[in-house]
Amino acid sequence: MAKRLFEWETKVPPKPHTDRAPLMRTIDIEMVATGTTLNGCQDFSVSGQALTLNISPKGLLVLMDREPEVDQVLRILVPSPVYEVGTPTLSEVRWTRKMPLLSGDAHPVYFVGLRFIL
Repeated sequence: MAKRLFEWETKVPPKPHTDRAPLMRTIDIEMVATGTTLNGCQDFSVSGQALTLNISPKGLLVLMDREPEVDQVLRILVPSPVYEVGTPTLSEVRWTRKMPLLSGDAHPVYFVGLRFIL
C-alpha cells in the first residue's frame, strides 16, 4: 500500500452547512497585532490579500499565503455582489490548516476560517 502524502482529519457535521455560499474573490486584509506577537514583532499591522472560498452570515473561509495565529484579529473588506464595493469589518481567526499537495515549505498556502466580530 502506498504511503499517504498527508492525513486529513474529517468529521461529518450533524447537518450540512446550508448557510454557506461559494464566493471566490480576492479581498484586502490587515492583520492587527495588539499585545501579541506576529512573526516575532509586536504591536504592528501586516497588510495583504486573501482569496475567499465561501461566505456565511457568521464568517468566511479564505486561502492565505501566511498562517495567522488563532484568535488573531483581521481587518477585512467583506465582499459584496458589486466587485468595487466591500463592507469593512473585523474578523477573528478561528482555525488554520496548511493546504496539502499545493503547499511547499518555500511557499505554503493555508485555509483560514474567519468569524465576523463586527
